[in-house]
Amino acid sequence: MKLYTLILILLQFGNVVVAQNFEDKINQTIKNYVSEFPEQTQFSVAVVSGNQIDYFGQIKLTDTINEIDNSASVFQIGSVTKVFTSSLLAQLVVDKKLKLTDSLQKFFGPKLNDQTITLEKLSNHTSGLPRLPSNLNLLAADFKNPYKMYAEEDLLYYLTTEMKISEGAQSRYQYSNLGAAILTKALENATEKSFSELLSEYIFDPLKMEQSSLLKESSNFQLVQGLDAGGSSTPPWDMNQFEGAGEILSTTSDLSRFVIAHFNEGKAAFALTTMPTFMVNSNLRIGLGWHILKAEDGNDLYWHNGGTAGYSSSVFMIPDTQKAVILLTNVSAYHPKASSVDELGFKLLGLF
Repeated sequence: MKLYTLILILLQFGNVVVAQNFEDKINQTIKNYVSEFPEQTQFSVAVVSGNQIDYFGQIKLTDTINEIDNSASVFQIGSVTKVFTSSLLAQLVVDKKLKLTDSLQKFFGPKLNDQTITLEKLSNHTSGLPRLPSNLNLLAADFKNPYKMYAEEDLLYYLTTEMKISEGAQSRYQYSNLGAAILTKALENATEKSFSELLSEYIFDPLKMEQSSLLKESSNFQLVQGLDAGGSSTPPWDMNQFEGAGEILSTTSDLSRFVIAHFNEGKAAFALTTMPTFMVNSNLRIGLGWHILKAEDGNDLYWHNGGTAGYSSSVFMIPDTQKAVILLTNVSAYHPKASSVDELGFKLLGLF
């Protein structure tokens, strides 16, 4: 009995050592990146393996990196919002309320300046629309909140008067914040519900994402202070008509729930978003919202990042192996090393 007990103790101790080594490796890797950014920078990281979620949080204070529990801290997720917008589209398609091939014109009364755009093309960035509308003058906008003053009337004027798609007989990938904004408006018109109501009904409430919201509804949440490229405080962006392109606020805890839902084969809408709809090149395909790459093990890797003046985010998931990495930070998208947030995500994926 004593030998058997000793073996059990050794096995358990061995598992603890492995766990400690894994956690130490993750923490050290994150620390190497946090050190490159200004004071008050926070990284909130979730590492997902099946239903197991490990959270890692770090903050830089007086040139010292401290570990913190910030899994419930709220960040603006920027363009990761587009995955949620496309998930709403997929759910409405699964419910047979919409079709991916539906023309955009179907959801607007006034005659639009182009009749060839479909909902799918808006979702997978093949509509031919530019990144931003021609009547949004960023040079004249508030640099700290560039989308705030762009009104619904401005968007409708663009759609009916100035909208112009890229020339060419064949579709091509052209990333567009504008396309996501128009898709959001089409979904609202089709359902007679606001973007916020759709998010709550189809995603936030079912998945119990209780700390996720749009900016205008965030008063009950503790939002991590955004930092500009120089490390000074800057507000989250009020995206107004572009809310479906980048306004959602969330936490690594909530986003873990969202990612794990993609591992469940019974979730038809999420399965639809991960189906390739367009091949950009041999290394990149596009689903509905998701960019599809190849992981080191050969499985499909789904990825989207986001960035605003005060926040950067990146989400990676491999449904076939039920692995995911989620990173939320208050690193400005304009910081010269902002791209290292994505680099860190790829590196963390390779550690487990």
